[in-house]
Order: sequence, then C-alpha cells, then structure tokens
Amino acid sequence: MSTPKTIYSQSEARRLRAQPCKQCGKMSRVDRRVQDDGSGKPDPDVSVLWYCPDVLCNGHDGFSLESQ
Repeated sequence: MSTPKTIYSQSEARRLRAQPCKQCGKMSRVDRRVQDDGSGKPDPDVSVLWYCPDVLCNGHDGFSLESQ
C-alpha cells in the first residue's frame, strides 16, 4: 500500500490548484501549511491537503492526489 504524498516544497505547492474530490467530484480547495522546522530554508516544506466542500462527503476531512 502506498503512502499519500502530502509534503511538497513551497515552490511546488504554489502551483497546486483546486481539484475534483475523489469521492463526489465537487471542486475542492487546497490547503497549504508551512512546516516550520526552524532551519530557515529558502524553499521550506509545505503540508498540502484538499478539502471537499460537501460536509457529508468522505473527502471533507481532507484527501491527497498522488502517492509517494
């Protein structure tokens, strides 16, 4: 079983856009959160998940698009 990829470099994460939910197909917003490790890297790691707008959908709790 593959692990979902949720960590991207900040430059990669900036290019990510809304995607259709894997469960219901509704357009889902992307949420980016910088992983502050205190190293001061110029291109820090960012945690990325997409969230479905439908509260009854399984994708509402967050999903990723690709596997590592």
